[in-house]
Amino acid sequence: MGAANDVTEEILRGLAETRATAETVLSLYLDLDPGRFATGPARATEIDSVLDQAHRAIEGGERAHDERQALRATLERAREVLGGDQQWARGARALALFVSEPLELSRALRLPHPVVSAAVVSDVPFIAPLTEVGPVGRVCVALVGERFARVLRGSAEQLHEAISFGDSVSGRQDQGGWSQARYQRSRHEDVEHHLRHLGRVLHDLLRVAPYERLLIACTEPLWPRVLAKLHPDVRALLREPRLSLDVGDAAIEDVVAAVAPVLAAEQRAREDAALAELRERHARDGDERIVVGLGAVLRALVERRVQTLLYDVGLQASGVLCTRCGWMAIDGESCPVDGDSVEPRENILDDAVRSAVSQSAEILPLRERPELGPLGRMAATLRF
Repeated sequence: MGAANDVTEEILRGLAETRATAETVLSLYLDLDPGRFATGPARATEIDSVLDQAHRAIEGGERAHDERQALRATLERAREVLGGDQQWARGARALALFVSEPLELSRALRLPHPVVSAAVVSDVPFIAPLTEVGPVGRVCVALVGERFARVLRGSAEQLHEAISFGDSVSGRQDQGGWSQARYQRSRHEDVEHHLRHLGRVLHDLLRVAPYERLLIACTEPLWPRVLAKLHPDVRALLREPRLSLDVGDAAIEDVVAAVAPVLAAEQRAREDAALAELRERHARDGDERIVVGLGAVLRALVERRVQTLLYDVGLQASGVLCTRCGWMAIDGESCPVDGDSVEPRENILDDAVRSAVSQSAEILPLRERPELGPLGRMAATLRF
């Protein structure tokens, strides 16, 4: 089975909208790579290391007394969460933990990929690594036979069975003649009823718990009949080609293995299309629907104009932020909007991602895509 992933769009948005009045939010990322941290003692050593990082960050530097006391309480809460029987480690390749005693915040999220262990103290949760993992729960996979169907939900890394059902279909009939013809018609209608049932289930699921991608595994003869029973809203989310699986015997691990390359190819296609649009628009002089480079992207984010944000994973860039209104820039001493002083950010990328999430922009963190280099390693398409 794929690694656990607790990240959802709702959780991501909630974290993006969380802000304390002082630097009292502790974000911990814990590497649980099974190749190195499969045992309890190995995990305990890594936990101690991360908590020590947090302790040094809290006690070092200048802080107001109340802020330091709140952070100390926050760190103790983090120790409690990470202690005990460590059930939170089950199925995870990494853990993200966000804690703040003043905000009564304590959120642990299992992640499907290893991360670099780190501790970050700020007035907001450090969420950029979460967008690079991706949200879960937006993929729906239907395994369809003539009698039974299974519907799975999740992501490329993790799927779980949400619904399974069977419908009565006539058995084999070898009498021949009119009786055989009646049997064939009856069996055909039974299968059609079953596929209509599947179509209703997928449509109801879309309305109650929306998904963004649908993949279907069935036999080649059944494929056109399945497609004919899908509601148009469901059909619009179907990703082809048909998955080739033995739907009767497929384990969840088999489904994950079949789904992963399809979704990876789709992600690559999305990146290709976004980069192609960027290159095309950038070649036009004066195209106002794109911006390239850190400074221009930060301005567009402040103006809440960003439709798609693209950036190189691993980009490190300093900047400044007005914590009152969210104004960001590469440099400056005061906010031009409200006149407040601005805070320096060692890496402004996380604030940029936070702003993009809050305005429902699409976020495309890019790995090994040198095409973005000439555009300043960060760019955005704009809504207006």
